[in-house]
Amino acid sequence: MLALEVDDTELIKRLLNRGKDSGRADDQDESIIARRIQEYNNKTAPLKSYYTAQGKFHSIKGIGTVEEIFGSLSKVILASQH
Repeated sequence: MLALEVDDTELIKRLLNRGKDSGRADDQDESIIARRIQEYNNKTAPLKSYYTAQGKFHSIKGIGTVEEIFGSLSKVILASQH
């Protein structure tokens, strides 16, 4: 399991900017975004402990350039193949 870790404030900022660029109404409403984050925290985030116990959880810093994040993801993926 790979998880891109970004704090909620940054995530909201990114989604609002995506909403401006794409015109997606659901990315322009902070209350909808907050519900989506809560849904993630309730249903997906608990899997972290499950996969951590199996040695299959990998946290990736989701802040940085696309190239930096891609490099971090690639390292984890390549390391897990051995």
